[in-house]
Amino acid sequence: MFSVNDKIHYGSSGVCVIEEIKTMRFGRTREQYYVLKPVYQKTSVIYVPLENEALVSKMRPLLTPEEVDELIRSMPTAKTIWDEDPQTRRANFDELMKHYSCADLIVIIKSLTTHKEKRQNKGKGLHVSDETYLREAQRLLFDEFACALGIEPSQVSGYIQEKLEHSA
Repeated sequence: MFSVNDKIHYGSSGVCVIEEIKTMRFGRTREQYYVLKPVYQKTSVIYVPLENEALVSKMRPLLTPEEVDELIRSMPTAKTIWDEDPQTRRANFDELMKHYSCADLIVIIKSLTTHKEKRQNKGKGLHVSDETYLREAQRLLFDEFACALGIEPSQVSGYIQEKLEHSA
């Protein structure tokens, strides 16, 4: 069970703070809810019923700074997945995205960044849906890394670059 003021990762909402745990009435039933405030989406509030295992299972503790650094060290050897068929590619990315695992997000980012560089060398860009997957994966990963490291999301790319240069 999580506690008030814990920072957690919650599905596609990303990094959230548990503002409170309170009993609320929605309809005719009274239930206890986690009240989550997304850290980087100031106007949102999310209510997660404690008794709803499917929704609570989307909550997980944030990575530690040590875990972030370990993931960064593993980036050069992270696999890439690419399928020329857009439907198969989207299905593969959707499967990885539904877990919201940082390791899976790295696979998506590395796969799309590698393909993007190849396309740019030919004077082309990414397909719109691929660009959307890349932005979403980067947002989720960078937000979590930033919160774990105590830096701004805009500083994460530079942090990763620096760590990779020092480990080379």
